[in-house]
Amino acid sequence: MDETLRILKMIEDGTITAEQGAELMSAINTELSVPQAAVTKTGYDKKMFRIIVDSTTGDKVKVQFPVGAIKKILKVTGKLPIPEADLEGFDLPAMMDAILECLEDETDGDFVNVEAADGTTVRIYVDK
Repeated sequence: MDETLRILKMIEDGTITAEQGAELMSAINTELSVPQAAVTKTGYDKKMFRIIVDSTTGDKVKVQFPVGAIKKILKVTGKLPIPEADLEGFDLPAMMDAILECLEDETDGDFVNVEAADGTTVRIYVDK
């Protein structure tokens, strides 16, 4: 699990992309301390969880992971694998709890749609 946290930290710091992090996690075959018997893969777990942040300063963040992977990441770290600076001004713990609840309820479509006063947009959703 130590390697997984390092990979997530590198994603958060912007050292590697989310896609590179997913490849690394796959390469080390991590299960984030979840016993295989406790994991039930559903069609929902295979859908893609996506985050798009488009800031007025020109920063664009696009992250996608399978839903099953995001559930595990949130349960272990309590964070999404994106730099927190991109979500400045949000109640992050409350947002993470709400996102995890939506994932556990297998909600499709948009979870978060924000259009900030400065023009920054954030979209968090699940699709095929």
